[in-house]
Amino acid sequence: MIGNKYGKVIILALINILAVCFVYNNVATDNSNIVHGQVEEGEVVKDTAEVVKHVDQTNISDGKSDRMAEHRQSSELDNKQEDTRDKFKQASDTKHSDTNSESQVSVSPVNKDGQDNFKHDAVMSMKNLLSIQIHALRVNRTTTVSSEPVQDEELDRRLLDSSEIDLSPPNPIIISSPISIGDQDSFHKLMDERSELLHKHCSGRENMAGVTSNWMYALESKSLVWCPVYKAASTNWMHNLLHLAGKKEEDIQKIISDHPRQPNDQARVVAPILSSSKLRKLSTSAQFKGMLVVRHPFDRLLSAFRDKLERCHGLDNTTLQTEWYYKTYGKKIVNKFRKSAEQRFGPDYFSEENNFGSPLPIASGWRSSLLPSWWEFVQYILHTSPSRYDEHWKPASIYCAVCSFPFNHILHFENIQQEEKFFAEEMSSSDLIHPRWENRNDEGLAKEDILGKYFNLLDDQDINALYKIYKDDFLMFGYQFEYKHFRFNVES
Repeated sequence: MIGNKYGKVIILALINILAVCFVYNNVATDNSNIVHGQVEEGEVVKDTAEVVKHVDQTNISDGKSDRMAEHRQSSELDNKQEDTRDKFKQASDTKHSDTNSESQVSVSPVNKDGQDNFKHDAVMSMKNLLSIQIHALRVNRTTTVSSEPVQDEELDRRLLDSSEIDLSPPNPIIISSPISIGDQDSFHKLMDERSELLHKHCSGRENMAGVTSNWMYALESKSLVWCPVYKAASTNWMHNLLHLAGKKEEDIQKIISDHPRQPNDQARVVAPILSSSKLRKLSTSAQFKGMLVVRHPFDRLLSAFRDKLERCHGLDNTTLQTEWYYKTYGKKIVNKFRKSAEQRFGPDYFSEENNFGSPLPIASGWRSSLLPSWWEFVQYILHTSPSRYDEHWKPASIYCAVCSFPFNHILHFENIQQEEKFFAEEMSSSDLIHPRWENRNDEGLAKEDILGKYFNLLDDQDINALYKIYKDDFLMFGYQFEYKHFRFNVES
């Protein structure tokens, strides 16, 4: 029986030693090796817990026998206890040197009657080492920083999508640079450059239409022949002709009263229609001045629409049937394109709250849903031959047959005040010609702002088609158009 007890003691001691070696071996291993070796926290806890559980159960079942054996074998085990404690102390010191002491979780051993219990010390040491190992594994897992950059696929897509980066100006640019005229020499140089540009683009063209003498206004006393480009200071120059003809102010007022609201007829009093042969003869004079006032084609087209078709000039809509432009063009345009416009913009587009389809409120006159919208007017332009256009939106190059008559003074509406001043000086008539603003309809807005609001309603194909119709006006008179991705007549 005694031998049996000794055998149990020896077995217990061997189990303790094997458990210590197992834990010590795992603790001494580098933490990175633990992670790369795929040692999971749960597996470490499970394996070590089973050892601890087995030792505890052995302690409980053999408690009585162990106490008797301890008394008899105390002298034999003293040395083994001291050696084992030294090993545990060495392992504990090694681990403490590798791990922050503040984050360790320790379990204090329990002493009984002032004596160290060998088996209890072994179990407590194993638990201490186990807690250190688990904490180190957790630190490794929570503090690992990936060297791979975080990829944001949506951000990459937006950075690579150039369509979302629009660097173009919000409104069209129609004047690339301002023109400054300092004296008559610089004015004559400018006129020569514009005449040469016109001749350049007319050169080589065949079957050009001849000039229509009925549309020309000639003052023989001034050797002046003027072709009016409507919506380009034309009303102002009808009045200027009265002054250049030498009419006194009272005579001018009488002519105006005799032809109310008819500036064309007023000007014909002093500039009657001449035959083509007389016009040709006049153009050979050394003092001859063939004069045009031109305007940016798109700006002129929009101005004509806003003045003639977007609004009525009467006091209320009872005058709608008396509006010549509505009866001649507007009603037909609405009948042909209104259904398509409603499909494109929606039925509420022509509501009163939406200015009956106008991008801007009507400042003078009035508007109703019976009048055409800008988009409908453009569709009419695109589906109609330019030869059938009204003179207010017919291309100036066609209306004035600029390749069939020697125009040598081409003034730009955008710089009319300055250029008109030097032109008056050339005719020795500075006291007779003064800038006027007739039929102004911009509500104080910049023309680029107005163009942007209206052209934003058009498709790219509409804008391209409009340019093809008015291309000669762009080229022959040196106009440009920059808007969104469009660069019409702009040198790269």
